[in-house]
Parts: sequence; C-alpha cells; structure tokens
Amino acid sequence: MLAYTTKDIYMKDTDETKEQLILQAAEAEFMHKGFQGAKTASIAKEAGVTHAMLHYYYRTKENLFNKVFDSKMTLIANIIIQSVTNSDVALLERVKLVIESHFDFLVQNPDLPRFLINELISQPDKKQIFEDKIRVITSIVIPSLQKELDDEAAKGAIEQIKAFDLILNIVSLNIFVFITFPILKSLDFSPHTADEFLENRKRENIEVIMRRLIKQK
Repeated sequence: MLAYTTKDIYMKDTDETKEQLILQAAEAEFMHKGFQGAKTASIAKEAGVTHAMLHYYYRTKENLFNKVFDSKMTLIANIIIQSVTNSDVALLERVKLVIESHFDFLVQNPDLPRFLINELISQPDKKQIFEDKIRVITSIVIPSLQKELDDEAAKGAIEQIKAFDLILNIVSLNIFVFITFPILKSLDFSPHTADEFLENRKRENIEVIMRRLIKQK
C-alpha cells in the first residue's frame, strides 16, 4: 500500500520548491541589505510567492533570517570538516584542500564575510549561532588534526603548530580578500582580471600557509 498518493508527492515537491525560492530570495535580500534593511515583501516578490505564503512557511523575518544565517554557517563548517577529516589524502594535501575549498566557497558567496561581520556587530544575539558552529568545527576537527600535526612535527616533516592556529590562519587569510574586495576591485588589476586576481590570491594564500608548515632545510 502506497504511503503517499501522487497528489501528496506533487504537493511535497511544490512546497519544497517554494521554500527554496523563498530562501534564495531571502539570502540575496539579507546579503545586500542586512536584517534591518531587508523587507519580507521584497523577498516574497522576488520569490514569486504571496506575502501570506512567506508568512505561512517562516512566520517572521527573524525566523527566515536565522534559517539563512544558520545554513551558511553550516556550509562553512561542513567544508572545513570534510576537507580536514578526509583521511585518504595526505595531511599537507588536505591543508591545501581546506584552503582551496574555503576560498572557492567564498568566490561563490563573496558578500558572506561582510554580511556575517555586520550582522554579528548589529545583532549580538546571533553570536550564539556563530559560536555553536565554531564549537562543532573545533570538537570534530581540532583533536584529530592536532594529533596528526604533532606526529608530523615529531618526524621533522613540518613545523610545530597548534591546529586551531592553522585553521584560523587559513580562514583569516581567505576572508580578508573578500572583506576588502569591494575596495580592491576598484583598483587597477592590470594585467589581471578580477577572476585572475582571485585565483592568484588563492595560490598566494596556499603558499603562505605551506611556508608556515613545511620544515625549512
């Protein structure tokens, strides 16, 4: 006996599509205008739904904001966790993968760093969501990564470094590029395009981190 009718499945797909459209529209609105400046009417219009329907799915602007904020933090956490814990890849290659994956994510979400900083400053209550995600990352990544770093350092393969400092170095270097990008892109990138500039910065960040890790002979 079927648990769902064809109508049930269609309605479920339609609901999921509408929710996804709302979230996409909300993300764009919040990224450009922040929580205070965002309007649910504008989000509904961009998503192609009625304001009543948006309210039906998320009730309040704050609920919708929290969903967007949490989803972005979760994506960042997953990128770092998956890259670091991939034991099939050698440690130094994994470090490169973390840098590349995090940087590429920011290329796809260039407004995210400034959005997060602005909202954490203007809405201190959101700090708890941020802290919770950081704790998830540190609890899963730091212990095993620290052991690997200590083992490689003991063999003389790399310089001694704290796992937390390594992750912070990577995130800080990558995020700085995108926080300052609105200023940097107004400068002359010649002979580089913006895309070439970003690709070059990614390579430079990898080089900086590798120089910190690799034992100098």
